Amino acid sequence: MADGAAVTAARDEGPAAARWRRLVTGRLDEMQRLSPAVGSISGSFWGGGRAERYDRNVAVLDVAGDPLLRRLRRVTTRSCSAIDVGAGTGRFALPLAQEIDHVIAVDPAAAMLAVLERRAAELGVDNVATVNATWAEAEVATADVVFSSYAVSLVADGAGFVAKLDASARERVLLYLGAYSGDAVLDPLWRHFHDVSRAPGPSYLDALAIVHELGIEPSVKVCEIPNRRRYATLDEAVESYRDGLLLPDSAEAREELRRLLPAWLLGRTGALRSPLRTYAAAIIEWRPRA
Repeated sequence: MADGAAVTAARDEGPAAARWRRLVTGRLDEMQRLSPAVGSISGSFWGGGRAERYDRNVAVLDVAGDPLLRRLRRVTTRSCSAIDVGAGTGRFALPLAQEIDHVIAVDPAAAMLAVLERRAAELGVDNVATVNATWAEAEVATADVVFSSYAVSLVADGAGFVAKLDASARERVLLYLGAYSGDAVLDPLWRHFHDVSRAPGPSYLDALAIVHELGIEPSVKVCEIPNRRRYATLDEAVESYRDGLLLPDSAEAREELRRLLPAWLLGRTGALRSPLRTYAAAIIEWRPRA
C-alpha cells in the first residue's frame, strides 16, 4: 500500500482498528530501534538460522493436543481445503494436510517456508502449496476453512487482515492468539536490559473488538495450554532469551544472560524451562459473511 493510501485507510478506520494500528506500530518501531540489523520481522528477520531455531522450539510442543488443531479437525472433512495464514514452518499446516484434501500455506518469510517444504518432503506430504507473500499481497483462491495462528499481532492493518480472512473462507474462519501477557512475565528481564517496560502489543480482546467492528459475531474459547518448551542447555536458553529480549549479538549480552538465567529458569539441566507453567490462548471463530 502506498503511503498516501495507508494514511487514508488509517483515517477511515474505526476505533478498534485504529487502536490496533497504534499498538502494532509502536511495537514494530521498538523492534526496529533495538534490532535495526535483523530486517523485517515478516521476512528477513527469519534468516540466519532463526527459522530453524523456531522450528526446533515448536517441535517439542504437543501439536496433536493443541486446541487449535483439535478444533480444525472438528470443522474439516477429508474433502476440505484450508488456508493457513502465517503458516511459519508448518506446525498446523502439515498435520492438517494429512487429513484433508489440500492446504495453502501463506507466509512472508521465505526461510520459514523453506523449512516447511523440507519437512513436508520428509513426511511425504505432497498436498501443501506455499505462497511466499504477506497476507495483504497473497493471491489465493477461496478455501473451505481459513485460519491464522499468532500472525496478526504484528500486522498494523488488523482490520484488513481479518476482513481478508473472512472473504477468503467459504465455511469457517479461526483466529488464534495469545490470551495472556508474556510481556508481564518477562518484564523484570526486559527492564534489567532496557530500563523501561516493553511497548505493549495488542491482545486477543483487541482482535475481538476488530471482529465485532466489522459486523462479525464470533464465538470465543480461551484455553489453558501446558508450557512444554524446554532448553537442553543454558547456552540454548541464552540464545532464545537474547532473541526474545531484542539484545545485541554480543559476548557481553550473552554473558549477562548466563549470569541471570540460572536464577530465572526452573527445572534441571537438560530440561530447563521458564517460570510459566501454563499459558492461555484464545480461538476466535466465525462463519464467513456471505
